[in-house]
Amino acid sequence: MSPAQQVLEYSSDVVERQKQTREKVLESYNDISLGKGRDCNEFFDELEKRLIGVEV
Repeated sequence: MSPAQQVLEYSSDVVERQKQTREKVLESYNDISLGKGRDCNEFFDELEKRLIGVEV
């Protein structure tokens, strides 16, 4: 595969990942507006416990 083809393939991969990320963000916003999901403090407490390994 030529360098130009590699750049084009990489570029299309980046565009696809950006599209998927935008879709996930919009889905999350929709969940928030419907009252779904978890409390952000609860989420970050759990994340902190995993990263530090200590009860918060």
